[in-house]
Amino acid sequence: MSEALSWAVLAPLLLVTVLGVVDAGVWLHARSIVQQAALTAAEDQALAGVPDGSAERIVEQMTGELLDVTTSTSTTDELVSVTVEARVPLALDLGLGEVSARAVRPRER
Repeated sequence: MSEALSWAVLAPLLLVTVLGVVDAGVWLHARSIVQQAALTAAEDQALAGVPDGSAERIVEQMTGELLDVTTSTSTTDELVSVTVEARVPLALDLGLGEVSARAVRPRER
């Protein structure tokens, strides 16, 4: 096999590998952001006297560049639950760009 043919085969494989590693890092970072946003929103929502829309505002501020971010909040007399779902913009999007997190905190009285 000639050197040009070797590079013609190896270059695309190397590029896909590098993009895959970068995408994995972006996905892990996005998962961390979503988890922290859910936790922070649940902790804020659990405080006494906090208006109901504050969880959505916190998640919106924290998730920045993520796509299709949805926040759902469930509040009972004793618990607050916040679920955050988002889509991560990936270079090699194979349908694996979805991240979600749920945080539950006791409600302050």
